[in-house]
Amino acid sequence: MAELLTLARPYAKAAYAYASEQSATDSWSQALALLSAAVQDEAFSAYLNRPELTPAEQVSVFAKVLGEDQTAALSNFLTLLAENDRLSLMPEIQAEYEQLKSQNNNNVDVVIESAFPLSADQEQVLKAALEKRFNSTVSIVVEVNPALIAGVVIRAGDQVIDDSALNKLEKMRTRLLA
Repeated sequence: MAELLTLARPYAKAAYAYASEQSATDSWSQALALLSAAVQDEAFSAYLNRPELTPAEQVSVFAKVLGEDQTAALSNFLTLLAENDRLSLMPEIQAEYEQLKSQNNNNVDVVIESAFPLSADQEQVLKAALEKRFNSTVSIVVEVNPALIAGVVIRAGDQVIDDSALNKLEKMRTRLLA
């Protein structure tokens, strides 16, 4: 998973830089989301990965998916991906692109995994602390995971803050077995 993100990151950065220059971040966002969904479809992916398809033919398949949203820049981007056999990275590229877009809009999406449901006050306290830490506006999503036993796991992009009892028990177990 980390390797795919490493491969996708330069493409996402290049796409975001170009889209920002052209003031077209939203249209690129929509196009990348559509392309990402197409790549994740099993039938489409199987058709796209046929060995007899050339990179140009693969790009033309994507052009049909995009329809009116196809631009010369997007076509060039897809050609680059096809020539480097990176079209399968589209979901990761789209995720990285969205993360860059959020960062530049000074917004961070955070997932808080908690062992128990959080009250509205607890959510607000966590949100305020995270906004201070990230110096950004924070959008939070809370998920309940009883396996954590107690505590929370906070995920913001590639940063993880794990303050769960499960994690502490695992660390203790590792130290005792060492």
